[in-house]
Amino acid sequence: MATLTFENIFHGLNTTLGRIRLAAVGLAWQSADKEQTVTVPVGDIKYLQWIRVARNFQLRVTLKQDRRRETFDGFQRDDHDKVASFVKQHYSLALETVEVGVKGWNWGSTDVRGGDLAFLVSNRTIFEVPLTRIANSNIVGKTEVTLEFVPQTAAPSAQGKNKGRAPAHDDMVEMRLFVPGPRARGSDEEQSDAEANDVSAAQAFHDMIKEKAEIGQVTGEGIVTFSDILVQTPRGRYDIDMFPSFLRLRGKTYDYKVLYSSVTRIFLLPKPDEIHVQLVVGLDPPIRQGQTQYPYLVLNFSREEELDIELNIDQETIDAKYEGKLQKKYDLPTYRVVSEVFRGLSGRKMIAPGSFASRDNQHGIKANMKAVTGELYFLEKSLIFVAKQPTVVDYADIHQIVFSRLGSGMASARTFDIRVVTKAGPVSEVAFTSINKEEFEPVEDFLKAKKIRTKNEINEDAVLAATVLEDDDSDEDMASGNADFHASESDEGEPTDDDSDTSGASDVSDASGDIDIVKSAQPKKKKKKAAAEGDDAEAPPKKKKKAAAEGDDPDAPPKKKKKAAKKEDEDEEMADANEEKPKAKPKPKKVKKEEAADPDAPPKKKAKKSSPS
Repeated sequence: MATLTFENIFHGLNTTLGRIRLAAVGLAWQSADKEQTVTVPVGDIKYLQWIRVARNFQLRVTLKQDRRRETFDGFQRDDHDKVASFVKQHYSLALETVEVGVKGWNWGSTDVRGGDLAFLVSNRTIFEVPLTRIANSNIVGKTEVTLEFVPQTAAPSAQGKNKGRAPAHDDMVEMRLFVPGPRARGSDEEQSDAEANDVSAAQAFHDMIKEKAEIGQVTGEGIVTFSDILVQTPRGRYDIDMFPSFLRLRGKTYDYKVLYSSVTRIFLLPKPDEIHVQLVVGLDPPIRQGQTQYPYLVLNFSREEELDIELNIDQETIDAKYEGKLQKKYDLPTYRVVSEVFRGLSGRKMIAPGSFASRDNQHGIKANMKAVTGELYFLEKSLIFVAKQPTVVDYADIHQIVFSRLGSGMASARTFDIRVVTKAGPVSEVAFTSINKEEFEPVEDFLKAKKIRTKNEINEDAVLAATVLEDDDSDEDMASGNADFHASESDEGEPTDDDSDTSGASDVSDASGDIDIVKSAQPKKKKKKAAAEGDDAEAPPKKKKKAAAEGDDPDAPPKKKKKAAKKEDEDEEMADANEEKPKAKPKPKKVKKEEAADPDAPPKKKAKKSSPS
């Protein structure tokens, strides 16, 4: 049997090399690790094309069924003649060569060719996008359409398997197209100009993409639809269509397609207000809205709202495929119905709060992360902070948890902070602030029960703050003591000899010899002060004489002693008077007797001196 074999060939968008073999009965491709195999019988082939692509040349095989195609990249230029002669001889088909536009223009036209969206310039293909890779289409404004693509690691292969697929380092996730003007009307359309102008070209292109790419499986039947669900992230009210392999969020502006294979975790968390319940769905890869990524869906429900629905699926499928995780009919609160349907279709386990209870016997506590307010939940294996962008930290990834800043040691403080230090990862520390101080004991006891390393910096802060307060008190006492010393009337008296000696000697060095100088200078200060007191007007000299007389010896002759004492006192007073005697005031000018005798008389004119003639 004649065969033709080529090495180092890629299948589709796969990054795994393999081998392709062409035989008279068809063609087959097998990966190098022999885990993936693709076969195409010759009877299913409609036509074959040869096209230049990024990975050298591509053999494109279009099938008769639904115009599905298989592509094989990696052929060399010299392989064209070999493939063309083989398919003409054994398949009775011609190998068509497709010309590719290389002008480099960024404007042109679009056309849907089979399962591809082709962009054409001068009727030549610039590039093609598989419609199966388009996850979502959104129209922004009146002239811009955004196409979002399924990441390569999450996209299913042609055989419905992802085994052996290497993760792509670079992946295109979004494309924006500018589509100006009104809708282009075909020749067979019989609508008025007013109707045509009502629909813009961007809106028409958006509708065409949704229809051809089957975004949300519009033509198919869904399992159930939840209408007008309040979604916190991304914000808005959406209708949620549940399909066997994915769900679709339909809002007024944006639509999102979420594969169940991208769902990583599902949390059902009651809010501390006892009125609402939150359903948090983790996604990897996250959904996108422009440059913003949403790794979590956050849905809010009221506890009192109930829902009565019936799934569009038979009981046999429920028992066989979903293993009894779903029910045919539901008549329960809305949050329970939606959460159970999410769990049954995605196959993920539902995570609910565990044994932790706050001071109010709630599963969550109020906290802040940076400037965002949310609810912090301590679960059995992880903690989660639910806000616009939830944050999840597994206990296995935590190095330690630090409690800090319980009011900075002040008794009036009402909050404390929690710092979560992780072992490794893009974020080494996560801080939760403004937690009620009454929640400190329940949180600490729960973490110790989970054997998580904790560090309490609250006591250290309190000791440091107490030390600072004591220093402040001592400074205030010293300041008040100095003020009392200056204001006291009892300290206005004359200092004693002992006080003056001690105060002078305490501030100088004994070795330098300055202490003798200080001591010798002390009597001068004392004498000067005594002299100042001696000039006081309130102390008459008679009292000093009397005191001196009373202090005399009674056996001594009174007259001589009295005169001697009196003479000494007079000499001392004269000496003090000379030292402290104020300057004499200037004497007033003398007035003439005539002017003083008659004050009412008019002033006399001065006689002019006559000059000699």
